[in-house]
Amino acid sequence: MKGFVIGIIVILSAVFPISASETRLSDSSELLEQLDSELTRRNDYTSKRQNKADSVKVLLLADSLGPVSRYLELGDLQGGLNADSAIVMFSQGFKAAMSVGDSVMAQRFLIKRATELCKLSSTPDAMNDIVNVAQSGVYPENRALFYEVGRNLYYTMAEVFEGTAMRDNYIKPGFKYAKELQSALPTDSYDARLNLAMMYFAQGNDAMFLACLMDLSEEIPESYGNYSMVLTALGGRQCVLGATDEAVSNLAKAALRDVRAGDRHGTALIRLGVALYDAGDLARAHNYLSVALEEALAGGAKTNSMMISAALMPVSQALREQERTTFIMLVGLIVCLCGVALLLWNLYRSKRRRTRELERIKQQLAKANQSKEAYISEFMNLSSSYMEGLEEFNRITRRKLAAGQVDDLLNIIKSGKMIDEQRKKFDDIFDDAFLAIYPTFINDVNALLAPEKRVVTPAKNVLTTELRVLAFTRLGVDDTAQVARFLGVTLNTVYTYRNKLRNKAIRRDTFDADVMKIGIIE
Repeated sequence: MKGFVIGIIVILSAVFPISASETRLSDSSELLEQLDSELTRRNDYTSKRQNKADSVKVLLLADSLGPVSRYLELGDLQGGLNADSAIVMFSQGFKAAMSVGDSVMAQRFLIKRATELCKLSSTPDAMNDIVNVAQSGVYPENRALFYEVGRNLYYTMAEVFEGTAMRDNYIKPGFKYAKELQSALPTDSYDARLNLAMMYFAQGNDAMFLACLMDLSEEIPESYGNYSMVLTALGGRQCVLGATDEAVSNLAKAALRDVRAGDRHGTALIRLGVALYDAGDLARAHNYLSVALEEALAGGAKTNSMMISAALMPVSQALREQERTTFIMLVGLIVCLCGVALLLWNLYRSKRRRTRELERIKQQLAKANQSKEAYISEFMNLSSSYMEGLEEFNRITRRKLAAGQVDDLLNIIKSGKMIDEQRKKFDDIFDDAFLAIYPTFINDVNALLAPEKRVVTPAKNVLTTELRVLAFTRLGVDDTAQVARFLGVTLNTVYTYRNKLRNKAIRRDTFDADVMKIGIIE
């Protein structure tokens, strides 16, 4: 049984090999569980943001001559929901600002619109807005926003062309914008420290880039406007450098912020999906990328959609392969279970057969005990019969001698009548005792003989003389003279019966051995 269990373990180990390709994400598992939960409520968060935007829109429609800043507020709210709607709102805000002569605000609308145009993959239009603003001169109030949007626009394009010669065509102008932005930001502010990190990134200084972002990530609150951007940039770079668990943690935090803010345009969920794919968590990777694609399509973020589509293809292929492998494993499990069931069934049947065999042997032993008792009883009957015969012969002898009838006594002895009677009793008792021990002896002997030469007995449970010869052989009585005396026949008669039966046998050479096997309990 121990060997059987070990065999099953070996089979299951072969069917279900332990995979070493999946990276254990122990430290980030709680964050991923939170994100899984929050993603199920993402529509609630986007609805909340949409309701807020609708409230501002109501105020705007009720007072078209109200503050132009309402267009800016509404555009910012729409910016996380739908890029097209945000572009429309910033365009209307531009016109409203121009109509009231607010050039500073009109320029801000153009700068904001460039960000949304980039999301729609309308990069030429976005750059055109930036160029127009630069040519007309950037107002001091808009300098930080202008350089930030310019930096983000060129860095985004550099990322699109990552790994190609085109990357430098965008990373260098982006660096110039970042450099100008650094001078426009308050020293040691969160934005200045983030921008410095982005400058290190453009220069290819990964060590300083990571150091700045890691320091910043430990200090910024979740309410910080670029919170998601900081953690997304940090997690993305950590993923490239192989720090998978740290990358997943930071990207999960950024994705949580995007979801709770109702922002459909964040890239944290996309990068997180890619990181989980690299870590071997295909189910989550596919789920996150699918959700990100759904949100990007709903928000009109074509740039994100292209990025997601490129990432989703290998994940889907790997997931299908995993499902195929899982199916094969399940089939293997079913086969193994069927094999186990079959083995258990065979063990059960074998046990039942052994139980039945033991029961049969038990019954045979019980019968053997009964036969032994019957044999002893018959032996006692035979002995009693002989004693009675001797006593009767003794009485007749005394009476005849006392009466002087010697000739009568001699005639009685010569007739052999008393011997025949005693021998008849012996045969009857012997047959009963022997057949009690070997009840199938007659049928078993006939099974050894040719069908046309089988022995026919005069009555049920009565042996013929030749069968008695075999019976003595079966009892192990090898002395032919003794057998002859018991049966009252000559030695030649005993030999004749033995040879006669042997010649009738189907297999003459094994007949004697086959006779000795009759009644053996196997």
